[in-house]
Amino acid sequence: MALISDGSRAHETGVDTAVLLVVGTGGFTHAAPVLELGRILAARGHRVAFATHKGQEKWVKNASYSFISDVYTMGPPMDPDIEAAHYLQMQTSDIRKDYRDYFRPKFNVDAFWASDYSFLKDICQVFKPDMIVADFFLDSAVRDIKHQTGIPIATVWPQMPYAMVGASYIPGLPGFQVDALTSEHASLWTRVRAALRPLRAVSAVVPYLKFVRDMRRRAGLNYSLPILKKPDYLVLVNSFFGLETPKDLPPLVAPIGPILSEEYQALDTPLEEFYADRHRVIYVSFGTHIQVPSRDLEKFVSAFANLLHEGLIDGIIWSADNTQRAIFNRDQAVPHTDILAGDLLDGLNPSWLFMTFAPQRAILARKETVLFVTHGGGSSVNEAVFHETPMLSLGFFFDQPLNGLRILEAGVGLKLDKAGFTEMEILEKSRVLLQDNNGTIGQDVQRMAHIARVCSRKKEFGVDLIEEVLYDHRFSLIPPGATASESMHRRRPMHLQTADARMSAWRVQNWDLACLAVTSAATVGYVGWTVAKIIRARV
Repeated sequence: MALISDGSRAHETGVDTAVLLVVGTGGFTHAAPVLELGRILAARGHRVAFATHKGQEKWVKNASYSFISDVYTMGPPMDPDIEAAHYLQMQTSDIRKDYRDYFRPKFNVDAFWASDYSFLKDICQVFKPDMIVADFFLDSAVRDIKHQTGIPIATVWPQMPYAMVGASYIPGLPGFQVDALTSEHASLWTRVRAALRPLRAVSAVVPYLKFVRDMRRRAGLNYSLPILKKPDYLVLVNSFFGLETPKDLPPLVAPIGPILSEEYQALDTPLEEFYADRHRVIYVSFGTHIQVPSRDLEKFVSAFANLLHEGLIDGIIWSADNTQRAIFNRDQAVPHTDILAGDLLDGLNPSWLFMTFAPQRAILARKETVLFVTHGGGSSVNEAVFHETPMLSLGFFFDQPLNGLRILEAGVGLKLDKAGFTEMEILEKSRVLLQDNNGTIGQDVQRMAHIARVCSRKKEFGVDLIEEVLYDHRFSLIPPGATASESMHRRRPMHLQTADARMSAWRVQNWDLACLAVTSAATVGYVGWTVAKIIRARV
């Protein structure tokens, strides 16, 4: 019996499609999931281009990204001095204490809108994409492109998007939880604080909104992007339920993480030699942008030295760039040794290995890595969960403190509060994680790892959704015979958009039916009362 291919892939249908990947500020961790989606799109026959800031084109200048057909530059990146001050401001601010201080760094990031939007307009004229897939830092810029040109978009978020798709049992605005992920076990006072938090933020939000309005007016845009409860574009979340709080989602929002590459850098010779005779290693990395203060570094050094002395670990791998290394107090005496912290940095103690760069996934994948001390960035958390490594998290800004809550709730680690933690707290929480006396931590780590590995396959589903939106748009446009102004408009609404997003609140809530019911009941009641009155009068 002859078999016929269904011809479902893009390259089999003969449909010529182009997808533009866009990544701006934030570093390669923002680019990696977007590029991974692009890899799958290219494998399915789509033409894929990449746009980013000047100097970041190097990210795709190797054989791993040979699927990229074109590379476009959108403008200069953040000035290094401004960037250093930006991240330091974020690191030292605290949303629980000062909203203005916490919100101020957002001005630096969103100031890129003007350049990004301008360059993207030109790039779209040249590349003519059928779809744009962008990092969430470019959410406003690509939404404006969508508004101006009709090109459908997808944005990739590390967590559920801020202030969108809320749930009654999640206290406060989505993405801004500080004390509790849900109301299930939260106290009344915790829920009241969460409800009032947006009011406390008004003094910070108003200047920001004025800044955005003025920037848009200078660019010739006299409209504002609406604040949406549900997106009118595709939102892909590089996380998964288990870390994210489960909630009902509209069809245009999908958790498809962890989005991880099938390949990652292997251990080099020094690391292989380090692991050769060690069985219980702590891996320490606070990411690219965090510079842990000297007083806190001293706490970690002393706590780890005590763990070594107690035999709970037999090695420490610490990833710290040159800027972070310079902050260490080299004259700190290391407990239970006759050396100083500077000697550890210089490699004079075989149990400590300091590296300016470490192949993180390869380290986390080793069974000998028994604890990951991390800043709790989205990529680091995804990788640790995927590779079955428990975490001690010290979050500083953005989603990091919230990820600490998620780690704790999932049972895969514990967290520290940057506002005040002690050496003893590091020591005690590390002991809990390393000893795992009742076995529940190890069980939860395995549980989450298996869930993460299943969910990691959803990146294919994420690309399915991208293709759905792309084809729905392409074949819903007003036919070619239309005028130029009409050709970008659709004949029918998005197939994944729920109807309520296009309806008035009056119709969505069926208030007209409620009014009709009340009016009808009142009319029937009045007629009945009138009839009864007439009957009584005749009697």
